[in-house]
Amino acid sequence: MRPVSIAKAIILILLMITGVSIANAHQLTVFAWIEGDTVMVQCRLSSGKHPKLGKVMVYDGNDHLIRETELRPDGTASFPLENWETGYRIVVDIGQGHQSYWIMTPHDIREQVNEQEK
Repeated sequence: MRPVSIAKAIILILLMITGVSIANAHQLTVFAWIEGDTVMVQCRLSSGKHPKLGKVMVYDGNDHLIRETELRPDGTASFPLENWETGYRIVVDIGQGHQSYWIMTPHDIREQVNEQEK
């Protein structure tokens, strides 16, 4: 290989490595659970910090948007547990392409509700 080709290969590899680490630096994780008659949502970035702004969209099991709400500054949101018979897909979008989701099946919801009733 010529020295110029080796230099280009090294630069390309460095750019690829840097791009991967930047992409992973802002991974968003979403968790949701039931507390009484409320669905609680919590978000966290891979750095451990909570996003301060964002939109929460709740879809039913038929992929119909049934509710929208905003994240609170502590990275949480909540909404009433209603119309859950087909389950929920809870999508959190914090902007700039950072989006993730949590799925609650009807079985998951029923188990959590039954556990709290004990």
